Amino acid sequence: MKRKIWLTAIAILITSASFGGNFTNNALANSELQEQISEVEGERAEKQGEAEKTQAELEKIDAEKQELNDEIKRIDHETALTNQQVREKRDEISTVQKEIETLQEEIIILEERIAKRDELLKERARTMYQTGGSVDYLEVILGAKTFSDFVSRVSALSVIAQQDRDILDKHISDQEQLAEAKAQVEQELVNLESHLAELEELMATLETQRQEKGKVMADLQAKEDDLHAELGELEDADEILRSQEAALKSELAAYEERMKREAEARKASESAQPSTTSRGSNEVHSAPEATGSGFIRPATGRMSSGFGYRSFDNGMHYGIDIGKNGRSGDVPIVAVADGTVIRSYYSSSYGNTVLIAHVVDGRSITTLYAHLERRDVSTGQRVSQGERIGLMGNTGQSFGAHLHFEVHEGGWNGAKSNAVDPLKYIPR
Repeated sequence: MKRKIWLTAIAILITSASFGGNFTNNALANSELQEQISEVEGERAEKQGEAEKTQAELEKIDAEKQELNDEIKRIDHETALTNQQVREKRDEISTVQKEIETLQEEIIILEERIAKRDELLKERARTMYQTGGSVDYLEVILGAKTFSDFVSRVSALSVIAQQDRDILDKHISDQEQLAEAKAQVEQELVNLESHLAELEELMATLETQRQEKGKVMADLQAKEDDLHAELGELEDADEILRSQEAALKSELAAYEERMKREAEARKASESAQPSTTSRGSNEVHSAPEATGSGFIRPATGRMSSGFGYRSFDNGMHYGIDIGKNGRSGDVPIVAVADGTVIRSYYSSSYGNTVLIAHVVDGRSITTLYAHLERRDVSTGQRVSQGERIGLMGNTGQSFGAHLHFEVHEGGWNGAKSNAVDPLKYIPR
């Protein structure tokens, strides 16, 4: 009886130690997962902070662009007004040029009239020279035969003298008018051309300002485009981190539920076994946890490229490639272990891509499957080991149908600092 009680006590102690060890392991695993979730939350907060700063910069640039737009509109308005003034001045110049043509015609008439008078005056001068420099008025008067003839001769002499004075006056007037007309034409042309030159200089200045404002606007637009791209990357990273956080929480819940079921199963098994020997207790303690039989291969086929630096493309290869190798028909891609889909999306470089979060023995592992022909799972979906997630393909920056497969110890990040050789986890 005492021996039976003693054996029972030993069995209870061993069983308690077994459960205590599992509890400690589970607590450590949970702590590690919670720490990873906290890290992801911290990264998300950091990315969101960066996104807010970027958004603030974008808003500032938008305000600067609006000011520049207003300034450019003002310059464009001034340019339009100046253009209108230039057109008006050109019309004025055209009108003045027509007036000049009319004046030039008048000048020609004046010049012809002056030339004729010149000839007449020269003729009179020659006559006066030949007669001694003056008309013999006395001879003309005394030569009258009658009184009436006398009156006629005196009147004729008066008319001739007046005509000479009129010719000379008109000659002087025409010459003055000619000089004034020429001076007026020249001055109007000078004034108009000067005004037109000022307007064209103003137009050139406005155009220079517009071009400068346009260049600043283009620079701001380029900066805005860069910031939008940066914001897109931050939002994309935040989306991945959010999905990763949700997947880790899902995996943690699944892991805790699995541990709970395994603990209950062990407890039920212990209760059903005889407690008189320590052998049964040792078997329960050493029984493997139901975390799967390790990772399986994500696809059948020969590995065409391994993990590490590759000389042919002078870069780091963060995963392995499994080729289709001429096989016809569909080649399924499967989940290497139970997990939650972090993200199922199309990438310009990776093509159709699936990211899956796994918890193995309390540790977080992330796997990536790229260049799929199609994706058969969606973000947030729970998948089982061996479940098909897509088909091998040639999408994105790919040169031949194959699967690019990555393993990251912990969460996935753009720098791929957690990437390890997948052959550490999957069979060759």
